[in-house]
Amino acid sequence: MLDFLLSPSFWASVLASTTPVLLATLAANIMTKAGMFNLGIEGTMLICALGGVLASAFSGSLIVGMLTGVVLGIAISFVLGYFILLMNAPMNACGVAINLAATGGTVFILVMVCGSKNNSSSLVSSFFPNINIPGLQSIPVLGQILSGQNLVTYLSWIFVAACYFILYHTRLGLNIRAVGENEAAAKSAGINVLGTKFIALAMCGLFCAFGGMYLSMGALHSFTAGMVSGRGFLSLAMDAIAQGNPLIGCASSFLYGFSNTITVYLQLYSQLDLQLISAFPYVFILVVLMLIQLCRTRIEKKKHRSRA
Repeated sequence: MLDFLLSPSFWASVLASTTPVLLATLAANIMTKAGMFNLGIEGTMLICALGGVLASAFSGSLIVGMLTGVVLGIAISFVLGYFILLMNAPMNACGVAINLAATGGTVFILVMVCGSKNNSSSLVSSFFPNINIPGLQSIPVLGQILSGQNLVTYLSWIFVAACYFILYHTRLGLNIRAVGENEAAAKSAGINVLGTKFIALAMCGLFCAFGGMYLSMGALHSFTAGMVSGRGFLSLAMDAIAQGNPLIGCASSFLYGFSNTITVYLQLYSQLDLQLISAFPYVFILVVLMLIQLCRTRIEKKKHRSRA
């Protein structure tokens, strides 16, 4: 029954399934490092997914659609920043407000523009292409897995490397981490705390935008109401594993992609109950979180004993 684990197409699907969660996890990582918590990642992705589709459909340009999605992502993040940083509003409440506005607002706009509350199939929108990498695609097995992925999938890998480099090898990254760890100390060191946090919010919006647009302009070629399907919330769990580290966040997102793809294949090839299969990715991530937390607790206890 598990013979599909040896199939290159299975592992190619794992990478594709990992992409939106990986981008959302990067957004959560950068927020964690800046000392903020963005519960509105889900809603931001949903709005960007619709914005990219509509802009590309009416302009006939993929670039216009992509830029629209990115601008929307950054704008929504700045709105969140305005309320939590300038108006001192609760982070969680603002995140919930964004999610609620996105859930209802996208359906409202969908009905107004497309005449349907379910999808945008009445519009012909642009989409990100799949890329066949010369040389790599001719390599047996490996080429089938790594070549032919969507453009956004390759961009997500670049974003992981760039985010890690920025956080740990640039002055900006040092400032972001300093602000996240101790605002008062960062301010006394001459760091512009507010400006640094808004830069982190802009990066968060960028990653959310590509995560949302991948779903509507990559994996699918249209927008479907509620298509983010909890991936923004899952990114918070991935970030809990990674604790702000993009490389660990990438690995934890891969675990989700693996479990989610197994779910799809089990639905096709097994006789297990459908509801039980659908719950597998969430149970799997929960177990992983529990094991990681257990290991961290034991490590902390050993350090405490050695100090004593």
